[in-house]
Parts: sequence; structure tokens; C-alpha cells
Amino acid sequence: MLKRKILRMFIALLAGIPLLLVTLPTEASPPVCCFINGQELISDPAPLIIDDRTMVPLRAVGEALGMEVQWLEEVRVAWIHTNATGTRSSLPALPDRESIAKPLIFIDDVLIPSDVDPVIIQGRIMVPIRVITEYLGMKVDWDGASRYVFITKPEPQPEPETPVPGTDSPQNEDPAPAEPPQHQYLGISIMGASLAGPAEMAKVAFDAIDSRIYPGITESESAGYISRARDRVENQYSEVTTLEIIRLTSEINKSRAEVMQYSPDQRDEILDFVASTYYKLARLYLQKGQQYGIRGDIAFFQAAHETGWWRFGGLVTPEQNNYCGLSATGKAATADEQLRGANPARVWFVEGRHGAFFDTPATGIEAQLQHLYAYATTKELPAGVDLVSPRYALVRKGIAPNWEDLGGKWAVPGYPRGAPHYYETMPDPFAAAFANGQTYGQTILAYYFRTGFR
Repeated sequence: MLKRKILRMFIALLAGIPLLLVTLPTEASPPVCCFINGQELISDPAPLIIDDRTMVPLRAVGEALGMEVQWLEEVRVAWIHTNATGTRSSLPALPDRESIAKPLIFIDDVLIPSDVDPVIIQGRIMVPIRVITEYLGMKVDWDGASRYVFITKPEPQPEPETPVPGTDSPQNEDPAPAEPPQHQYLGISIMGASLAGPAEMAKVAFDAIDSRIYPGITESESAGYISRARDRVENQYSEVTTLEIIRLTSEINKSRAEVMQYSPDQRDEILDFVASTYYKLARLYLQKGQQYGIRGDIAFFQAAHETGWWRFGGLVTPEQNNYCGLSATGKAATADEQLRGANPARVWFVEGRHGAFFDTPATGIEAQLQHLYAYATTKELPAGVDLVSPRYALVRKGIAPNWEDLGGKWAVPGYPRGAPHYYETMPDPFAAAFANGQTYGQTILAYYFRTGFR
């Protein structure tokens, strides 16, 4: 009886104590070690992983990178000053918020949206590492075995030497060269005019999958399918449709047992369809690329790399018309995601699905090119275009002008993990992968080089 009275008194006491609103994560994995430009970041709390996202302490990381970080408690704003212009910017007007419980992040005078909410742990604001990679232009590598994250500031590429007329150019000298690395930095710009045509692009894609449908296909037979596709599409062009993409994915994912049941006529019809669909896609990439001044011929191979030649098989599915994994961050959508100015009639999210949905293949391609545009240049989008990339505003503009720069920025960590190389266990994983020509940008370029153009 006495115990019951004590219990009731204890419950009554608790009822009179107001709950403290804290922003601690419900499920957090053990901490990770963070290294910034080779120096271990000592912070409290340490970086940690929450819901498969690496979260880092904003102030500690910002200051380690030579930036000033302010916390404005009255408006719940974390403000990073990069000192890039030499003068401090003014904090713009804050957006309307239902509650100030969710912190906002500003880098200089730019509000940084994030599809993963910052959290406050032990009075410190923790942000997803993507904020560091996309907005501050940092290179990030992750070693899953040791749970180490490496943040480095990429070194600027040196300008090529220009010989002075009438003098001996260093390029004309012929000393005994040092042993060169396996792969030199090529510096192929994302912006520029395309070189390869739709037939060459479609041929590379077709060759990547044709033997799945026609084992033993010869080179001359492969070229014949592309030649017929070119004549068919150019004589009666129609823009590629979502249903064609869905069928393309279905056809190139058929099992060997299904393929062996085809008659020669069925096989030819399917291969004609596959070749024509690749040709239409290539043609569309060139058209849209010309509109944005982007190498559409290489962007086609970025999509091929991201989708496995449109086989898909990951979180994104063919009916989404999303060929570069835009907004596929590993966290399923709630359908309430911010579009950040993108046209809601052309792009949207579906609850429980991963990545953005686009109304047509053309829109998905345009969104990919807009995102590339943000990485490649600081210029505004071309006049009159409709914003369709929901992540365009998230990118720190101009941080990756060349295709090889996308590793560690567009794609993190930007190199393959696991067998056979286990780059993540090496002292400099990205450099090791680069020497082997296996970084994200190098892989895209290697596919493109199969066209015969460089």
C-alpha cells in the first residue's frame, strides 16, 4: 500500500515537470572519425551516423576549414562565413516558418536547404555531410571498414604554360621524363559543344547489351541495327516516351531462358526497338545539351553509368524518367519534399519511393543537365528555361567545371568500394582509383571514348 502511494506521488511529481524539447536522434550508430586536410577533427560530440547519414558538427568543421561559424539562437540560424569575398555578407530576410525548432543554415548570404534536417546534440548543430560537399566544394572520402571520413579542399588545377613567341617552350624540351601516372588529368569540360553524334553514342550503348539478347552477334550485325535505327528515327522522328523506356528496361533485363525462346524475327524486332530507343535518347541528349551549352554526348554516358545502360535495378525505376539519381539520397520520400522552385507539374515525389519523378524522359534529361550546369559554371540558367531540377539550388555553383571533378562532389566518395581493389582501405583512396582510371568522372569518360571521339 505504501509503495502504491509513493508511486502515485512520483507520477504526480513528474506530471508537474515540463518536458524538455531536445533534438537528440532516436537511433544513432557509433561515432566516426573525421579528418580535415589530414588532421583529425577533435570535437564534442564526434561525427556520427544517423539513419544512414553521416552527420558532422558544423562549427568544428567550418572552423577547421578556416571559416567562421555563428549560432544565432534567437532565430535558430547557423551562419557560415567563408570569407570568400573578403567582406561579410548580411543575413537576408528569413523565410516564414511554422516553428523555429528546425534550425536553418546559411553560407554567406545563401540559405542552404537540406533534405535531412540538422539535429542539435549536446548543444551542437550537426549537419549531413552533403552540406559540406555540395556547398563548400569539399572532397569527401568514406572508409567504411574503419569508419573514417576524410574531408579535403581540392587543390586548384594549374593553368597550362603558354609558350612565349620566339623562345623555346618547355613543351618542346625533351628531358628524361619521370615515370608518369597511369592516368593524367584530362580536364574535359562539362560545358561545350558535343563531338559524337547519336549513331556513335547509340552504338556504344547497344554494344553494351546486345549480346544479352543475341549471343554471338557480330560487329557488322550490330552496326546494321544502328544503321536501320538511324534511318528509321531520322526519317520519322518522335521523341522517346516513358513507355519506350520502360520497355527498353524490360527487354534488356530478360533472362537467358527467355531470350533463348525468341524466334529470329522476334529477336530482330526487339533489337531494332532497343537500337532505336538508344538512338532517340542520344538525339535528345544532344538537343538538350545544345540548349544549355553542355556536352550532351558525355552526359548521355553519365546516365548510362548511373542506370546501367537503362537496366536500372537500384532505388530508382524506369517510369520515374530519372537517369542520374536526382534526389535519390537513400531515404524514401514523404511526398512533402521541397521542390525549391522547380515546376511541380513536371517534377514531384511519391511517398515511399526514392528519388524525383519527372513527367517525360525529356524533362528528366533536362533536370540532369541543369544539375550539371550548376556544378560546371557560376552563370545563371539560360533565359526562359523552366527549372525542373529540385536540387539545382543545393549546389555550390561552379565547383566541378570538368567531368573528372564530379568524383567526390556529384558522387561520394567517387570511386568503387570493395573487391577487387578495396580502395577504401588505402591511405588516399581517390588517388589510387584515379591512377587506375576508375573514379566516377573517369568511368563516364571511358564510356564516351568508345565512340572514337576524345
